[in-house]
Amino acid sequence: MSPRNSNTRAKQKKNARRARWKPKTGRARAFLWWLIGLCTAVILVLVFVLSDHGLYQLSLLKREQHAIEQHIQELEKENAVLAQERDRLENDLQYIEKLARERYRMAKPDEKVFRVIPRSERENR
Repeated sequence: MSPRNSNTRAKQKKNARRARWKPKTGRARAFLWWLIGLCTAVILVLVFVLSDHGLYQLSLLKREQHAIEQHIQELEKENAVLAQERDRLENDLQYIEKLARERYRMAKPDEKVFRVIPRSERENR
């Protein structure tokens, strides 16, 4: 065997190895690029949608924020009602008298208080 012949065989083996890894047709190349693009898209979806800082987590946080804001509004309304009640208790003598009569069954001197018993309570006795 001549050195030239062995050199040629080494080149042929090397070219055969390269040919195995190189797509031969345009279809195979297109499929390879399509596969790479699909893998990239799947990875991006996993990272941007399903991760801890993804879109799903963002939507959950927005819902929670909305619920908290509604709760704050309800508490502010309740606070305003309680502040109004406090002001009436501090300043309005007629309101204080009304509450004393209704809630605590208080009466003025020489005044009789009658308690009306509903029918359902009378039947239970």
